[in-house]
Amino acid sequence: MKRFTGFLSMLLMPWIHAAEREFTVMVYNVENLFDLDGVALYPEYEEAPEGTYGPSQLLGKLSAIHTSLAAINGGRGPEIVMFQEFELDRTPFDTPDPETFLDLAAGHTLEEILLQGISIGSSVSNLPAELLLLKYLEDKGMGGYRIAQPDPFVSESHPPHKNVVFTRFPIKYVRQRPTLDARDVLVVGLDIDGRELVLLNNHWKSGASSPEVEPVRVQNAHVVRAELDAILLRNPAADIIVGGDLNCYYNHAAVFPELPQTSVNDVLRSTGREVDMVGDNPTTDLYNLWFELPADQRGSEVWRGYWGTLMQMLISKGLYDGEGIRYVDNSFKRLTLPGVNVETRWGRPLSWTNFGGGSGFSDHLPIYARFAATRPGENPRYTNLSDEAISPERPMVDLRRMDRRAITPVYQLSGLDDSALAQRLGELFMVDAPLSGVRPARIKVGSRELMIYSPVREVREALDARAPGDAVRAIVELDTFRSEPQVVISDSSWLRD
Repeated sequence: MKRFTGFLSMLLMPWIHAAEREFTVMVYNVENLFDLDGVALYPEYEEAPEGTYGPSQLLGKLSAIHTSLAAINGGRGPEIVMFQEFELDRTPFDTPDPETFLDLAAGHTLEEILLQGISIGSSVSNLPAELLLLKYLEDKGMGGYRIAQPDPFVSESHPPHKNVVFTRFPIKYVRQRPTLDARDVLVVGLDIDGRELVLLNNHWKSGASSPEVEPVRVQNAHVVRAELDAILLRNPAADIIVGGDLNCYYNHAAVFPELPQTSVNDVLRSTGREVDMVGDNPTTDLYNLWFELPADQRGSEVWRGYWGTLMQMLISKGLYDGEGIRYVDNSFKRLTLPGVNVETRWGRPLSWTNFGGGSGFSDHLPIYARFAATRPGENPRYTNLSDEAISPERPMVDLRRMDRRAITPVYQLSGLDDSALAQRLGELFMVDAPLSGVRPARIKVGSRELMIYSPVREVREALDARAPGDAVRAIVELDTFRSEPQVVISDSSWLRD
């Protein structure tokens, strides 16, 4: 009898292990992962000589994404990634399925294929971005992903980008829902050890700081809300994650109280009341995981000196009911790797640029959280349940805080080629030179003419009031715009005269 019991336990061990398995869901706007077909809606990604994007930039971009994913699960990467800003393929013809492509490319790395021109029976230039990333991750030992994505032939508006899901779990279904002036909502059903998890991957209309654009995002949110209500009508306990780049703040209604309706707070009914998620009270509201962090850590990108929360992850009540899939309490985080994907002075994200062969990561920080498949009868405990109302506060970046004695003169950039100049992106320099041009303001640094930009209106007005030859003294940050170098005066205190 003991021998039979031991044998039975061995049979049940895989099921028990699977039931207890935790997994990570990441939401990651990669900032313009484009393919190499040279057909793009953005000029810098068009075919040369107009474009500035090629194998070097692609490999750098893929390396940055791999580095971000490898920071999770001891290098294995998240089990689920909800990606934004993959290029919507403009040449979606004769694209092989992922398994066929990986078989064709076996025996060679993507780097070898691209840089040595190795033929694999399918033109690499016509492969979409998701297959290129899939192969790169396989080469780095981060395999096992399945891909869920929209059908480019079904997409109604054909925007520059699409939302894509990489998952190590079986995909049950994929739906796409068109939205006004934005990317299709990608609805993905996953089988997590016999339990269903539903993902709604979003990238709404841009312009979070522009209240006049919010009505477009309200329409985007209504599409999501309709899908949510349909799912919850069939199963009120459904386990749902709404994630993506929503291009609005988690507290948008408080930041813009003059708006009659907001997308995330009013239409999606996103709140900070985690207490409503626990217990028997019915609710179709969503809990916004930004409330899991202290208020001064709520930020995934910086715009005009303020942290924004455009990257969001909202979860349904079903993820708290102890059945199916559950949210692992207090596990929500943003991915910050100092000196890697964020700069070390203020912790701002290091944006991607094609300049100088390509460098940087993304203008958005990835966010992620842990989830688990529950065992029958399990009663998870939650601590520090949030019961927070939204407020208009947004953390600021203290751009005045710096050691001005350590700032080097901008003339040190003279004579650097594009590759060397790209290594200095994000550094601060002191400018004390005459303007070589105005509207836009420009200065000469060696043989280069660099445009001066500022997100601060008073600074722009002060520069516009000057004439060529007038002196400008300022602290500037080396940056790029449309893959061309420029310098930026990020705060009014940086203009010295």
